[in-house]
Amino acid sequence: MRCRFEGRTAFVSGGASGIGAETVAALVGEGARVGFGDRDSAKGEAFARETGAAFFPLDVRDEAAWRLAIAQTEQRFGPVSIIVNSAGISQPASIEQASLEHWRETMAINADGCFLGCKVGVETLKRAGGGAIVNVASMLGARGGATFPAYSASKGAVRYLTRSVALHCAQAGLNIRANCVLPGAIDTPMYRSYIDRAVQAGATQDAAERQFAAMHPMGRVGKASEVAAAILFLASDEGSFITGADLPVEGGALA
Repeated sequence: MRCRFEGRTAFVSGGASGIGAETVAALVGEGARVGFGDRDSAKGEAFARETGAAFFPLDVRDEAAWRLAIAQTEQRFGPVSIIVNSAGISQPASIEQASLEHWRETMAINADGCFLGCKVGVETLKRAGGGAIVNVASMLGARGGATFPAYSASKGAVRYLTRSVALHCAQAGLNIRANCVLPGAIDTPMYRSYIDRAVQAGATQDAAERQFAAMHPMGRVGKASEVAAAILFLASDEGSFITGADLPVEGGALA
């Protein structure tokens, strides 16, 4: 197997499940030393034992927790040159249903958490002499969703934060690239929670899954491994002249 990341250290937020976990496993599989953070310590510790990555408790809303997790990763593995901001939540609620508390929690984790990951990430990558930041946004950050106003707004914020970080780093000559991926519906625990909600509302599981598949011209939902592959491309030297970009991984839904 090609080891694109041999000798490099990466840190992934939200790395205990879903796209984050698949990214951790893929980075380890291609030779990286990987630290990852998550709020779920039990799941994180179990996944670390499974993959050989190192788990550090992380609430992405807490700047001090970010600095500690990065410092622990550097102490264990050396300079960090890849940051993947994958932590996020999604709770469907239309503008009529959503509360201010729901809005604030979604923005705090998805937008504020990514902001802190980028802020601490730039400082970290400067110490390493450069590197790459990859943020996980969403196709709903590009086109909106009727039942996802908070989520769509938070992921739109991630997209434009990414562009601002990319431009700052390029103009300052920092040798740091920043890009983001825009996943569609991906078969993860988050997606499964949507299916469960639909079933509880009276739909059959098959009908709910077909509805999500129909959102994508390719006629299916995606796999977490497909998003991880895009993240690794953007983090690797193969993406060395790409910064400030959105990479859709959504089966043609934004075409």
